[in-house]
Amino acid sequence: MKKTIRRHTAFIPRWCQAFGDHIPDPGGEGRAVEWLIGADSVGIIVLPDVRRLLAHELLSVKQPELEFRERSVRLNKRTYGEMNVLGHPGYAALRELLLGDDQLHLFMTYHLIHPSGTRIITISRKAPLALLYKEMDPLPVIVGE
Repeated sequence: MKKTIRRHTAFIPRWCQAFGDHIPDPGGEGRAVEWLIGADSVGIIVLPDVRRLLAHELLSVKQPELEFRERSVRLNKRTYGEMNVLGHPGYAALRELLLGDDQLHLFMTYHLIHPSGTRIITISRKAPLALLYKEMDPLPVIVGE
């Protein structure tokens, strides 16, 4: 199944809106990936080096290729398979969002409970604040089995 996600970047670098209410990820802090699951969104906090790579790949000017499968993810030429991250309820919630009929939006957020400078890669059914973000070219995503 093919899905198109609307990408948004902040008008002013490092500005972003708050993620909002979510279910905390028990034991998430200190792991390479921490999931935030909200009512209409899923957020991913990753280590700073990985976040910079993902933000560059997902939110840069060039058009990334992204494919989600049940047990693997491919971003451009890199495939990540059979990692314990892919069995997490956060990944299942993300796949559920991707398999739904709703329009989705990708943007960076923050949350007050996390250290200053922490950014959350967010996929949401709700568009971000137009005052803070401008829309970029959409992100085509393949969601497979």
